[in-house]
Amino acid sequence: MNGRVFKTIYAGGGTPTLLPPAFWSEFLAGVTSLSDTSEVKECTIEANPGAVTERELCALRQAGFNRLSIGVQSFNDTLLETLGRIHSSDQAIETFRSARKARFRSITLDLMYGVPGQTLKEWISDLEYIEELTPEHVSCYELSVIEGTQMHKFINTGVLTKPDEEVCREMYFAADEILTRSGFLHYEVSSYARGNSCVSLHNSSYWNRTPYIGLGPSAHSFDGKARRSWNLSSLEQYLERVENGQSPAADSEVITMEQAALEMIMLGLRCSAGFDLKKIETETGIRINRDYLNTMIGKKRVQLSGTRLVPTAEGMLYADGDSVNLI
Repeated sequence: MNGRVFKTIYAGGGTPTLLPPAFWSEFLAGVTSLSDTSEVKECTIEANPGAVTERELCALRQAGFNRLSIGVQSFNDTLLETLGRIHSSDQAIETFRSARKARFRSITLDLMYGVPGQTLKEWISDLEYIEELTPEHVSCYELSVIEGTQMHKFINTGVLTKPDEEVCREMYFAADEILTRSGFLHYEVSSYARGNSCVSLHNSSYWNRTPYIGLGPSAHSFDGKARRSWNLSSLEQYLERVENGQSPAADSEVITMEQAALEMIMLGLRCSAGFDLKKIETETGIRINRDYLNTMIGKKRVQLSGTRLVPTAEGMLYADGDSVNLI
């Protein structure tokens, strides 16, 4: 298992509930083969405040998980209610402290901005909580409103009002300024780590196009080159396939050289490490649009060091559009 990155999801969707004590006895009994994680660099599990107890966190740590991702979203109770979260600000802080007591030494807190009713001042207040708690990693996501959801309906009917694009930009730059000043490395558009040793290996594998295997319904797999596949979304169908010794894959796709180049550029522009222009052109045969590249440099969205293109904090915001124009 040397160098492997292992991740699973706990209480990640639907309405989170506390799991009964019997679950944890069965859980610990079932992970005997995984209990020796001494050679696993990163073993992450996600939890939501209000849906996990200190006892359960201790059980997870004992099982071998060495990194915890907590879905805080906000330290503002009014905004948490708007988001439909079941926890309070106090519970979020208590979950973090419980995780420390459970000996988690690598904790990431997820925060959300662009929430209906949220002000820049309130967002800065959330970031100040981060300075106080000192987690190893922070994720700052702008709220994406999905069509068909209750949130989408409320915004469309004027019941809720999402901060406009300019305010969201100010929130993004406030996170960059406050967190980097506090010693965090802004290594991906939404991700901050307290130094290189705290960078998420799991997430970085996606951005670096590292091969990975997805286990479970709807999980995706990638061979690191040109083929992606995804599993059936139905739990019942997934289990039936597995029990019958059949592949649970629902479908797959082969990525063209142009698609691969676009992915490498887009993912590179999202990360502070950037990407190597020459490598992309050599591996894919796709030529970079030098005129548009010079435009990006002139607007201070990127810096060119030899053949490596590195985005600025502002440049990360334009990754999707700039990647298309570069090819």
